[in-house]
Amino acid sequence: MSNQRNATDYPMNPTYGQGVFHRKIRFTQGSDSTGQYVFAELEDCYHGFRIKLYHHNGVITAMEPEAGRTPLSTCAGAAEPLKALIGKSIHDSSKLLNKQMNPKENCTHWLDLSILAMNYAAQENSSPCTYHIKVPDELEGGTSCKLYMNGTLLLDWAIENWVVLTPTQYAGKPFYKGFAAWANTIEDDKEREAAFILQKGYFVSRARFYDMETLAGECADQQKEMIGACYSYSAPLVHTAIRTKG
Repeated sequence: MSNQRNATDYPMNPTYGQGVFHRKIRFTQGSDSTGQYVFAELEDCYHGFRIKLYHHNGVITAMEPEAGRTPLSTCAGAAEPLKALIGKSIHDSSKLLNKQMNPKENCTHWLDLSILAMNYAAQENSSPCTYHIKVPDELEGGTSCKLYMNGTLLLDWAIENWVVLTPTQYAGKPFYKGFAAWANTIEDDKEREAAFILQKGYFVSRARFYDMETLAGECADQQKEMIGACYSYSAPLVHTAIRTKG
């Protein structure tokens, strides 16, 4: 691993400053011969994940994960550790579920999607729900991170270099390390969940700084700052995971 490098060494995106990061998350409910389920889908510039979560009497009974587009060749294998959610209550808090699921054994985005799907199931809401996150490329002065739910603006936060600028009640709060500690104190359930959805969108949007296509074919263990972050970046997979193209 002598050629390990930090993110600051990655080739820069020559069009950065001209684009917008998009992420959409959609939830629908249905039933089939297996039972009642929530079907959750996530798409952004770098990921495409789906999961069908079956539940009965408030408990997850089965799941059908599907990896459509993944940044590394090994990511689809993270479907297996997700099965630890089977038997969990859909009424468990996101905070509790995240504590029970080892992040190093899971895909961050797939796990987040699954927990959000459980929250959606607990609401007993049969109406489809779509979240849309928009994050323009961040220039001097920060960027405006917007979260829409079913086309209606839910949050509009100004962020600069991982720090909240607005809304004023959260100004100066960290939007990366330390975020969960203060965000979990937000009393309104919907606002708290929305804040976590928005933060993850901003987190992934930062990849637009770099020309990720130039890393295609590179082994994950060369990306020093990511080692230990998730399923594919943890040993032993980190030594065989390859950055995918497209």
